[in-house]
Amino acid sequence: MSDRGGTPDGVLSVTMVRCSTLLLSCGGLTLLTDPWFGMHLRGLPCLRRPGLAVGDLPPLDALLVSHLHPDHFDRRAVASLRPLPRALFPPGALERVDVPPGAEWSELAAWESTRVGDVEVTAVPGPHTLPGPDEVNFVVHFPGYGAVFFGGDAKLDRDVLSRVARELGPIRMALLPVGGTRIFGKRTVMNPRDAEEAADILDAERIVPIHEGGIWLSVPPASLHPGRARHLARALARRGQAHRVVVLREGETVRFR
Repeated sequence: MSDRGGTPDGVLSVTMVRCSTLLLSCGGLTLLTDPWFGMHLRGLPCLRRPGLAVGDLPPLDALLVSHLHPDHFDRRAVASLRPLPRALFPPGALERVDVPPGAEWSELAAWESTRVGDVEVTAVPGPHTLPGPDEVNFVVHFPGYGAVFFGGDAKLDRDVLSRVARELGPIRMALLPVGGTRIFGKRTVMNPRDAEEAADILDAERIVPIHEGGIWLSVPPASLHPGRARHLARALARRGQAHRVVVLREGETVRFR
């Protein structure tokens, strides 16, 4: 279970809920990324339950939504949140969702920034797949801890990552997808090797693998999801960098200083 107590300045608490859904807490502020709590995805059964139920979530200051695929924006779960938190979406998203009355929901274009309390959130391009709107990833600057890169389920884009490292770094933690999803043979998500390269471009101090395969069924040849968090961990261990990667299972919380 997640530690729902306050997290002091300079300490980042990361809880793996499932897939790309994580709780990030630092200095008394809590964010939830890409909320997804359902047990089916496009008619396919999910093989692993979320580590937290919606009712177990702590009070949330904001949602960060990279895109509107159902495993990243669970409309039913979000509608049940009370109080309804602020939410940041990619451009064009709010034309496709029912915005509750009074909701503080807004769009954040790539390379634009906003503040959630004392935390600065910057959207960056997150190339993924159709249908739109386009995905964004996020860089979150927590005072006292530093910058955290959230990769949603994006493909590897060396130019974007280089600009992130140059303009928004240093990156202390990178939350990187590893599922390597292939749709009819075309890769739409980083695989572990891509994530390893992304971590190097970002020069990230720590890496937490997210959006791994094995959470829902593959349907070959239409869809394959071969990448696992352990594959990235093994690759970095072979390089003598096992300390850089932290694999979290559903419901596990780790605090980083």
